[in-house]
Amino acid sequence: MQDTKTENVAVVRNRRLPSSLIVIGAGTGGPQALAEMLPRFPATFAGTVIIVQQMRPGFTKVLAGRLNEICRLPVYEPVDGQELHASEILVVPGGSTLTIPTPEEQSACTIRIEDVTADPDKLRSRIDSVMTAAAALYGRDCIGILLTGMGDDGRNGMRAIADAGGMTLAQDEESSIVFDLPSCAIDAGAVHEVLPLWSIADRVISVATGEAQNANAA
Repeated sequence: MQDTKTENVAVVRNRRLPSSLIVIGAGTGGPQALAEMLPRFPATFAGTVIIVQQMRPGFTKVLAGRLNEICRLPVYEPVDGQELHASEILVVPGGSTLTIPTPEEQSACTIRIEDVTADPDKLRSRIDSVMTAAAALYGRDCIGILLTGMGDDGRNGMRAIADAGGMTLAQDEESSIVFDLPSCAIDAGAVHEVLPLWSIADRVISVATGEAQNANAA
């Protein structure tokens, strides 16, 4: 008998594009934070979550598998050339970046995965790269989130999302293991709201649902 989550994936493949894109950047302490946050998203969530975890190649696939076991949305590593679908959680493979070129027709979007392990500059700015690409495609329907982690990756990406009219959220210092990632974006004025980890998912769901309702009303 086919398990429920596998059946859900089959249904998702026939659905429309995501109503919103949520890009999460995380580093040290990220796996624990994600395990607490992502199970809060309901199986009916119409957006798509993209995770950029600072982690070596191979380890992100293990992370995706563990998250898939506890989340109501399917979680997996995307592959180059697949289409973007609603109601999924995508973990960008370690050492790679993800872009979504603007399609000529909005009936489909193709995910592009690029291995950047040989390029130190691109490797250090994976969160920036994914957030900037998401902002260019989804604009005000894009939400950027920075969780616990080291470095300043994500600062420019959060600014790109904010400049495009999207929302940016950062985990607060008290609930972070390492506050570098959130604080760099906060100090740069690129964060709209600073929240404790436990409340971030609820805020995202509220904002994304409101955007979808407003779009339908329009």
